[in-house]
Amino acid sequence: MQDVILKPDAFAYRGKAVAAMPSGKRCFIRGGAPGDLLSVEIVREKKTYAEAEIREILTPSPQRVRPLCPYAGECPGCRYAHVTYAAELEWKQRQFERFLVHPGLAAPSAMRPPAAAPQRTGWRNKIRLTAEKSGSSVRTGYLMEDNRTVLDLRNCLLACPEISRRMAEKLNDSLFRAHLPEGRSFLTFRFTPSDGALLLEEGCGGEWLTDTLPSFGDFSVPRGSFFQINTGMAARLGTEVLRILRTAAPEIFIELYCGCGVFSALAAEAGVERIFGVEADAESVRAASRNLRERGRPRSRFLAGDAVRMLDQLPLHPDRRALLLVDPPRTGLEKRVIETIGKSSIHDLVYVSCGPDTLARDLALFKAQGWQVEETGLFDFFPSTAHFESLTYLKRGSQP
Repeated sequence: MQDVILKPDAFAYRGKAVAAMPSGKRCFIRGGAPGDLLSVEIVREKKTYAEAEIREILTPSPQRVRPLCPYAGECPGCRYAHVTYAAELEWKQRQFERFLVHPGLAAPSAMRPPAAAPQRTGWRNKIRLTAEKSGSSVRTGYLMEDNRTVLDLRNCLLACPEISRRMAEKLNDSLFRAHLPEGRSFLTFRFTPSDGALLLEEGCGGEWLTDTLPSFGDFSVPRGSFFQINTGMAARLGTEVLRILRTAAPEIFIELYCGCGVFSALAAEAGVERIFGVEADAESVRAASRNLRERGRPRSRFLAGDAVRMLDQLPLHPDRRALLLVDPPRTGLEKRVIETIGKSSIHDLVYVSCGPDTLARDLALFKAQGWQVEETGLFDFFPSTAHFESLTYLKRGSQP
């Protein structure tokens, strides 16, 4: 296709630059930045939008910087490595507001300033790579956008220093590479202050790990279970959850998708009398029970199973003030979970989200039930990448 000269004016959610084409269509450009003047090749054109690849940067944006990572531009992970962190955070906040404020799901006054990450690199305590071996050919790295090609690498600047050293040791070892299984497999590097940097075997159990959340202590975590990969930012979010808990002063705290019970531990610290958690992963439920026992709450109850079915089993009483915290995966809440919450006596809800698109979808359903966003804010757990976390506090004025 013929080259086109375009000037992006925004970053779309997920990190591609956006420019207006002469036809009026919006064009999404990987590696572009607002303020660039670009010569691009249109590689895909649909009825309402197009996608392009950069052929030449004619005039760079004032926000452009030289990426630290040698894989920038190839790797699908760090979508903002080529702009200043101030620009990245500004555009993430704009995207968040577009999801929540523009459709009327949250008032502008409810939006809190974004919580910036203290560092753009070295924050990940877990890295999962794809290994692909065919005879003597071995590639270890991240899957590209086509979900087929493996970008071969030996290091990732997002990894904490301990994992970086462990990755370099393993991935530069020809004997290690030679002994990888034929076909496709996975390599998971994990670091905790207590256990050091480990290469975890896929599908294997073993001794639990002990991870640390700054200011909130140690947590037992099964090797295959979820724990926040940016513990510094997780501690900042935890401080805000603790503030909300102390202000709301619930008698009952319920944590859906509780993992190993981090937020339940914060509820215990806030002095909540009764604590319940629900999680599909039975190993995580056992870890949550242990973590609360170690904090002097042996009677806290954690249930393994479906969120809707377990929520129906919890002793909710209209005369006892309960606060529900949900921390679902990026796909958000199932509609039937929201319907069950709507029929409950709960009037205080905290929603921890890593997907602003699914958060907006779910908040529209909560709004229809009479919930109102009291406050919401972005926490940049994943600097340099297209993703971010958020914390939203909702209240419902009267029982449905």
